[in-house]
Amino acid sequence: MLQGPDIVLACPHCQSLARLFTVANPDPSGAVSWSDGYQEMPLTPAQPNISRCRNCGKLMWVAECAPVGMIDDNQPSPEHEEWKKLPYVEPVEEKDYLEALKEGMAVEPERETELRVFAWWRANDRHRRNEGPGRYPQAPESVENLERLVELLKDGEHEFVLFRAEALRQLGRFDEAQEMLHGICSDYAIARERLAELIEKKSRDVEVLFAEPQMSEAQA
Repeated sequence: MLQGPDIVLACPHCQSLARLFTVANPDPSGAVSWSDGYQEMPLTPAQPNISRCRNCGKLMWVAECAPVGMIDDNQPSPEHEEWKKLPYVEPVEEKDYLEALKEGMAVEPERETELRVFAWWRANDRHRRNEGPGRYPQAPESVENLERLVELLKDGEHEFVLFRAEALRQLGRFDEAQEMLHGICSDYAIARERLAELIEKKSRDVEVLFAEPQMSEAQA
């Protein structure tokens, strides 16, 4: 991964500044795709979609933060050294996504879907490195989020059909999950077949679908 210049952003609530990293050259090696649709790229971290201001403590959509400048060592600005002391915009946890939903930050169905998918992913994160049964959302608020997501995705495109089938599987609604697989197009055949295997086993656990090999420095 080749990191790009940091962007300086202003909090939409209190106007305090923070910086957001950028990636100039993503590196997909070592990427892992999970059954819930989450993809990890260890050498290319994803930018957060929402964050919490370090100054006022309020949640914010990162895309709604006004850009103030850029930290570029090749073209330093007068504020360059001061900006380099700013904290980074940080990702948030499941509870923060659920809080964002309660605070009305999802003004459109698409944004509600995004927040609920990310809350689901964060709920599953605690299980991604574990083994054995029970690797699915079980807390009442996590289950409620997943049930609402199933409703939101009922008229979605092919990718959302895959999300809905997986959400139903993790809820233990295996017959409905199996039925959803019939609506998944051939572009997602590998994921469809893997989910079918998990449904057949009556498994609710989040699982790896496929992984890219990690390239060594010599290979790179």
